Amino acid sequence: MYFKPSILLSFEEDGIGKGSGRSIPGFDLHEALMKCSDTIDKFGGHSMAVGITIKKENFNEFKKEFEKIATQSHIEEIVPVINIDAKIDFNDINKNIVESLKQLEPFGEGNKMPIFAFKNLKIDSIRALSEGKHLKLTLKDNNTIINAIGFNIGNLAEEYRIGDKVDVAGVLEINTFNGVDNLQINIKDIMRAI
Repeated sequence: MYFKPSILLSFEEDGIGKGSGRSIPGFDLHEALMKCSDTIDKFGGHSMAVGITIKKENFNEFKKEFEKIATQSHIEEIVPVINIDAKIDFNDINKNIVESLKQLEPFGEGNKMPIFAFKNLKIDSIRALSEGKHLKLTLKDNNTIINAIGFNIGNLAEEYRIGDKVDVAGVLEINTFNGVDNLQINIKDIMRAI
């Protein structure tokens, strides 16, 4: 949500904290831990994910060193990048094509879900869900309408109106509700069409 590297620790009664960390592209989490390894009992992982064990009495020193490394790395300047796999039109997608994407599984760090770009779509309906947390849309391309959901971007419901033209980057999926399957775009980013 915040696009920042994070480490979460849980301390047991014996004063030993165990946890894991996740990073963002552009900040090597494993390398950062190497630089402050004198405060850590043990750790392992790679640039994007780590496991860590640390004594409670070393935590404040670790935190200070780690935050200094993150600050020196200028993480606030790292901008999220969405890699688009293909631009497609609504006419080119159907349930069978979306089902066939499952053959590419399992998805993860080394095998990301395909992200598609959809250009110049008209907003047919728009609203926020879950007390403003999520964005729910129906998007129209000529006479074809598709549902779209944007998790944790509900605040954008105030920025767009019915009839606005937008470009969307997202993952194609099948949403099953009350036994009915519908194609849906899981929105990763949205902007006004240019």
